[in-house]
Amino acid sequence: MAERTLPSWARDPLSTFLSDAERNERLSSLKFPNIYGLLQRVHSAFQSSTAIIENDRHEELLPVRFLMARTHAAFLAAIRLGMSGQVVEAHPALRAVIEDIWYALHLAKDPNPPSRAMIWLRRNDNQAAKTQCKNEFFVANVRATHAALDPTTATALQALYEWTIERGAHPNPQGVLAAMSRTEAGQHLTYDVAILTDNPTLVVATLKTAVEVAVCALKIFRLIFPERFTIMGLDAEIETLIEFLNTVFKPYVPVAPPSRGESDLY
Repeated sequence: MAERTLPSWARDPLSTFLSDAERNERLSSLKFPNIYGLLQRVHSAFQSSTAIIENDRHEELLPVRFLMARTHAAFLAAIRLGMSGQVVEAHPALRAVIEDIWYALHLAKDPNPPSRAMIWLRRNDNQAAKTQCKNEFFVANVRATHAALDPTTATALQALYEWTIERGAHPNPQGVLAAMSRTEAGQHLTYDVAILTDNPTLVVATLKTAVEVAVCALKIFRLIFPERFTIMGLDAEIETLIEFLNTVFKPYVPVAPPSRGESDLY
């Protein structure tokens, strides 16, 4: 069947916004080609991770695999928002990446499977079940599971988690006030809150955070399926991604937060 050509966007305000966002995504890929190349490589690593567990026969790990897929999906949402210029709104998606993968690991390392999976799946049965699920998957609990297995990456991911909260995952000042400009004209003072920012520093910072979060997520995938990662060579690919992460962003304006140096992360 021949592919149908879609009509152009209409000229109403919503259509214009969506068209501008779509255009910005493409422009970002052209303006930052080496960063986009790294994003492509991260996406491929996620796809490879999915492929190696496609035929896994451990039924108790099905919810884990579902959450791993949602981790990848949230990463894609975050980079799409970041590349479009919706940098503040990209950070709730990045927080979702972290929480999805922490949940997946917490389920995978259940000492009495499928106990945790049942708590998670029955969350909405009644109020008692919801409270039990909230307590079991409280962020400190799922983070502790990670810290017990890989304290270095867990520390890095916790720093990234806090960073996403400050930058937009919660309505905190650093996020809300990030994509703003102020102009003075005589006695008039105007603040402009950009929905789609063209500030390259904010875009690059958001994409750097996305890659950092993704690398940590892939490391957690490796904790869940270590043998398969080794067989398929994904161990080496993770290390290559880290090397690129520490070099690709160097030509741009420094964007890493002061509390997160490269040595602290990896």
